[in-house]
Amino acid sequence: MMNILIITATEEEIKLLKKKYSIIKKKHTLTFLHTGVGMSLTAYAVTKELLKKKYDLVINAGIAGSFSKKINIGELVAVQSDVFAELGAEDDAQFIKFPELNLPGYYLFQKTKLISKPYYNSLKKVKAATVNKVHGNTTSIKTFLNIHDVTIESMEGAAVAMVCELEKTPYIQIRSISNYVTKRNKKEWDIALAVKNLNEGLQKILDELDE
Repeated sequence: MMNILIITATEEEIKLLKKKYSIIKKKHTLTFLHTGVGMSLTAYAVTKELLKKKYDLVINAGIAGSFSKKINIGELVAVQSDVFAELGAEDDAQFIKFPELNLPGYYLFQKTKLISKPYYNSLKKVKAATVNKVHGNTTSIKTFLNIHDVTIESMEGAAVAMVCELEKTPYIQIRSISNYVTKRNKKEWDIALAVKNLNEGLQKILDELDE
């Protein structure tokens, strides 16, 4: 039996699954944590929870934007690495990444616990960036991608990864794509589909862990 912590920024992202698992007895113990949006709130909430209770696995789940149109809207992906993309310094027009500054701190996270289960293994593997400001400008998107080799962006992923690694807690991150990262046009987003597929995909992962 495993103690599993499921982390989302908002309850809306996981409400369907949360309601179902409140009435169905499963093999493993599930705890749901909603941190609020952004890396600061997330780091605080996750740290507080992991200091209070030991978990065998943390699953960070949520919706995200994709820089690549090779990923479909609504598609569920598994994050293999995440980075605090804005951490660094400007030198005129050049961006200096945090590791090049030779300062103490945390920047890149890629030591995730890989679940060896068929459904999880079938998910497309991506590199993620965690940002304070989601992109919506053609020029800034191009500049960003010239600096960072990433596929999706969220506002919480690296914060969860950092705390889990510091607390030596196994974790994975899955994201469902709600939109492409372009000039902001919410009419082209499909949050409802992304949330639906996130809940269904996470249920499959949990069902496999129950086997």
